[in-house]
Amino acid sequence: MPDDRYYLIYQEASDDECLLTIQPYRDEQKLAEALNRLESQKVDDYTIIKGHKLKAKLRVAVDLTQADDEEPSS
Repeated sequence: MPDDRYYLIYQEASDDECLLTIQPYRDEQKLAEALNRLESQKVDDYTIIKGHKLKAKLRVAVDLTQADDEEPSS
C-alpha cells in the first residue's frame, strides 16, 4: 500500500502575477514548517489534502478586455 502524502495548495498574488503552488509532503513535521513559513509571509488561505500520489491537470480560462486607462483632462 502506497504511503499517504499531504498536498499543500496555496496562492500568492500581486498586481503583476498570480502563483498557484501545489507542494507534496510525506513528513508532517516538514508540512508544519511549510505552514509556519506561509504564516510568516502573511499567506493564510491554503488547502491541505491527504491522500496517495496525485496527478494534476491544469485548465485555465482567461477573458481579456481592453482597460480604460484614460485619465480625465484637467
